[in-house]
Amino acid sequence: MPALPPLSNEPLLPPQPPMRLRAVALAVLVHVGLIGALVGVSWQRPVDSVLEAEVWSELPQEAAPAAPPAPPTPPQEVPKPPEPVVEPDPVPEPPPPPPPPPPPPPSAPPPAPAPVPAPVQQVAPQPNPQLVIERKKREEAERKRQEELEAQAHKQAEEAAAKKKAVEEAARKKKQEETEAANKKAAEDAARQKKEQEQEAQKRKQDQEAAAQKKAAEEAAKKKAAEEAAKKKAAEEAALKKKQEEEAAAKKKAEQEAAAKKKAAQEAAAKKEAAEAEARRAAQLQNIRGMAGASGGANASGSALQSSGPSAGWGGQVRAAVRPNIVFPAAIVGNPSAEVEVRMDSTGKVTGRRIVKSSGNAAWDEAVLRAIDKTQKLPLDNGRSVPSAVLVFKPND
Repeated sequence: MPALPPLSNEPLLPPQPPMRLRAVALAVLVHVGLIGALVGVSWQRPVDSVLEAEVWSELPQEAAPAAPPAPPTPPQEVPKPPEPVVEPDPVPEPPPPPPPPPPPPPSAPPPAPAPVPAPVQQVAPQPNPQLVIERKKREEAERKRQEELEAQAHKQAEEAAAKKKAVEEAARKKKQEETEAANKKAAEDAARQKKEQEQEAQKRKQDQEAAAQKKAAEEAAKKKAAEEAAKKKAAEEAALKKKQEEEAAAKKKAEQEAAAKKKAAQEAAAKKEAAEAEARRAAQLQNIRGMAGASGGANASGSALQSSGPSAGWGGQVRAAVRPNIVFPAAIVGNPSAEVEVRMDSTGKVTGRRIVKSSGNAAWDEAVLRAIDKTQKLPLDNGRSVPSAVLVFKPND
């Protein structure tokens, strides 16, 4: 299919005639010639010689009524040559000639005239042969000229019609080509627009899928990171808890070992000190016996001159001083007693303490020892110090 010419933005108009002035001049000239030809035509027919004759019959008859005069024949119009077609307006067809007027109705027959004698027959003069020949020649020439004019007018009309048809066909073809080109362009535009829409929809779908995949990947990564963080935190907490438990167990074990060692050391020191005190006391008693005789009480069973133990009220004073410092919130079943040996200097300051007899509750024993350490200094017994004494502590006293 050949390539279509590019569409123009100018309005679709038929081409303008190149030389309007020449066409107008030619039309005027043709009309002048036609008018001259019509004027030069002899519209009057030559008068033919009329011969009249009277026929007499033996019997008298009425004459027939006179025939009505024939209506005059209208002059035949010579077709005018069509004017040249001026584009873009087509030349309108000339209106058809008006129909000839109808013949007048026949008049009523006149009354029959009285018979008249027949006139004498006159012999018509013979026409001049030369005039008849010339008249025939003129008629033949006029007929040929009219035929030529009609043929020329018909040819011009055919040429004008062919030109008009060609112009119309060209315009129709051009319009059809323009319509086809417009339809093709519209179809191409629609196809291109549809393709662009499909591509845009496909791209939008791909973007949405990519965004959904990205979001899912981010959520999965966040979830995995959260799980790993939770696992890591749980592991750290478990490790920390285990470490703390191990440290607490080790600390407790160390404390227990230290307490056991301390207790053993204290017990050993107390035993050693008690043994030393007993040895000193025995030595002192031995020395006293050596220097003087015994003068103890009647019920005394010892070897000293008199009883050197604390008074009966001193133990209550000591328990009253130590009791507020005992911190033991747990409830104890029963009322167990813890016996503690306390050693003091001359001012009453505690220099040592040890459990002589356990209450059976290690916590209560430790609470009593801590209370004695916190008290630090015990009251004197009527102004004199007590080097060593065994004190009894009960929870419910």
